[in-house]
Parts: sequence; C-alpha cells; structure tokens
Amino acid sequence: MKKISIRTRITLWYTLMLMIFLAIGVTGSYNAMYDILLEQHRVGMQKGANNLARLITRADNSAQLAVLERKMLPKDIYFVFFNSQNQVKAGQYETWMTEIPKQLEQIRTVEHDGQYWFIYDNPINENANGISWFRTTIETTPTFQALKSMREKGIISIIPCLLLAALGGFFITRWGLKPIKKIAKTAKEIGDGDLSKRIELIAAKDEIGELLTEFNHMADNVQSVIEREKQFSSDASHEIRTPISVIITNAEYAIESKDLQVCTQTLALIINKSRHMQQMLSQLMILARGNEQAQAMELENLDISNIISDIAEERTPRAKEKNITIHVESEKEVIVNADLMLLSRMITNLIDNAVQYGTEDGYINIDIYKDKPAQNAVILIVDNGIGIAQSDLPFIFNRFYRSDKSRSQSGSGLGLSFVDFIVKLHKGSIAVDSHLGKGTCFKIELPLAKNPI
Repeated sequence: MKKISIRTRITLWYTLMLMIFLAIGVTGSYNAMYDILLEQHRVGMQKGANNLARLITRADNSAQLAVLERKMLPKDIYFVFFNSQNQVKAGQYETWMTEIPKQLEQIRTVEHDGQYWFIYDNPINENANGISWFRTTIETTPTFQALKSMREKGIISIIPCLLLAALGGFFITRWGLKPIKKIAKTAKEIGDGDLSKRIELIAAKDEIGELLTEFNHMADNVQSVIEREKQFSSDASHEIRTPISVIITNAEYAIESKDLQVCTQTLALIINKSRHMQQMLSQLMILARGNEQAQAMELENLDISNIISDIAEERTPRAKEKNITIHVESEKEVIVNADLMLLSRMITNLIDNAVQYGTEDGYINIDIYKDKPAQNAVILIVDNGIGIAQSDLPFIFNRFYRSDKSRSQSGSGLGLSFVDFIVKLHKGSIAVDSHLGKGTCFKIELPLAKNPI
C-alpha cells in the first residue's frame, strides 16, 4: 500500500476539521435562531395570554367573550377557552386544536397537515365563571421554513468552502514543504558523494529558512570533516610508510652485513623508529576517539603548579644537552579539574617542543597564575628558540603540519595538534605568539576548579 504524503495528510486533516467546525457552526446557528424565535413567541404568547386572562375573568357570559374575541384576537392567532371540565367554552379555533392534550404553561411545537404551530396553555383563576384555562395557538410555518432554508443553504455553502480551503491548503502546504524536497534531494546527492551540493537559501526568516541554514551549515561541517579525515588518512599513511620503509631497509641491510657493530647500530635505529611509531600511533588513537576520550577522562582537582614543576624537573636532563635552562614560577594552589595523564602529556609535549626547537644556551620560562576575573588558570611557556613564521601560525595545530622553514622534519607533526585537542577536552583555550629567530610564547587557559580542596 502506497504511503500517503505529508502534504495530503495535512490537507485531509484540516479539511476534515474545517468540515466539522462548519457543521457545528451551521447546527449551532440553526439551534440558536430556533431558541431565540421560540423564546420570542413564548414571551409574546404568555404576555398576551395573561392580558386576556385578566379580561376574561371580568366577562360575565358568552356574549361578552364573543365581543372580546372580535375586538382583541388577530386573525392569525387562535384561542380556545376551556372550563374546569376541559370543555370548550368559546374561542377562535380549528377543531384539531381542541384535541391536543393539555400542558399548562409550556410552549409546544406541533405539526399538522404539513404546517407548524406553537401552542401555549395558560391557566385562569378557578373562580372566574367556571373558566379554568385557555389555549393560544399561532402558525409558525413561515418561520420554520425560513429556518429550514437557512440550514439547507448553510449546509450547501459548506461544500464550496471546503473545496476552496482544501485547494488553497494543498497549494500552501505544497509550497511550504517544497524546501523539504530540496533537502531530501540535496541529502541524496551528498550521500552519493557530491559534498559540494548546497540548498539555495530563501529570504524568509521562518522555521524553514532556519532549517535550510542549519542544513547547509551541517553540510559544510560534514564536508570539512570528511576532507580533514581524507587528508589525515593520507598524511598518516605517509608518516607510517616512511619509518616502516626505514625499518625494512635497515633490517635487510643488517641481515646482509657480517659486521656486529653495523648490526647493533642498525637495530638501535630500528628500535628508535619503532618507538617513534608507537608514540605517534598512541596519539593518533587518542585523537581518533574524540568524544569517547572526553567521556573516558578521569577528572580530579589538580594543583598544576606542582605537576608542571615535576615535569620540568623530569625534562631538565634533556634540556641540559643543549644547555637550555628551564625555570618555573607559579602562584600557590592553582587548582584545575583535569585528567592527570592528559594534562601531563600536554605539558610534556610543549616543553619537549621548546627544547627540540630551542637554541644553544637558551631558556624556557614557565609562568603559572590565576586570572581571577575570568576564573581561569593561565600557563605561559616562553622560549627563545628558532620561532615560527607568521604565515605558519594559523596551521600549527593541524595534524601532521610542519613548517619547512622553521621546523625540522624529525617530529611526527602531531605534538601541537595533540596539545590543542587536550586543551579543548578541558574546555580551555590556547594561543601562540612567535617570531622567527626570537622565540615562541604559548598561552594556555584552563577553567579553575569550582570547589578546590
């Protein structure tokens, strides 16, 4: 069975609702008009009956009643006077009007020979010459015919109203849902591989316009992510292929060589390359897990001044190889809520980076303090190394990016990308200022712990 489209379902729904509301409106109007006319007749007949009752009580005989009939009764109103034994005393009436059972002080609608009548029975003082009550009757056929005609015309008028509403609503929903079709078509084209496809934005600032804007924004993000992943895969393949080629070449050379010293040197090179690959793959795994890594973090309140001081002391032997001094200055109790392992690797990467690209007899100054207005912990790592070119600064946090001008090719190109990733995991920010031949300054800001111990 073919599914009914949303456009058709919407049209059928509000058409059905409109039909129900119109039917209720026509029925309600008919009933309201009927009640108004009934009330008007009831009040009029009751008032006239009461006036006549007072006159009738003063009549002494049938002759006086006949005079009252001629003077007071219009031709279209019928009156029947009954005595206490329900016998006709006098009046202006038709025979069938006397045969209807008595119901005092109630107005009734009676149909006789295709005509409609209102009948009202009014009691009279029991001591007034034996006359106990009388009946007032008035024909209401024209009124009922008018009401019936109004109801029929109201029902008939529903049909063109429904058709007009259905057609108008169909075209309105078709126009309103047209962007949805565009979204479906564009999504299919994107799914088929054409990542450049976008939806032309409409000027309307409504929900549809907002949906189109967000769809295009999503498509831009998807394209950007996929292109980055393609570049990442390409770069990762290249970075892994190079050390693997070196390992294979040196292993073959060691097998062919008969010199133990050459074999030892070759194995040392292979071990070095293998460790380099191990480190790179470890960082790649953390970067690839993304959101999973964020959920797996073991957050705790940490005094970063102590952690950074320990790491600086640990990296000092390597810095001394180039006669670089590492100096740490910190405020007391700079507490952040962070993952110890990730935070340590972030600081280690930055210090190693500064040592690797530092100059002989240089320095690395680390300053730690609290930015109380912003409620941030600030870490400044300043060196006087070779620096980074201004043209390279926007790209240094990209994976596998390395500057040919200011950086050697010994690294993996993942260090700063890894640092940026860790900073963002902790909802912090990182900025860099660098000049070729003068040095580099990294500024990291991390939120202070809300409830430090």
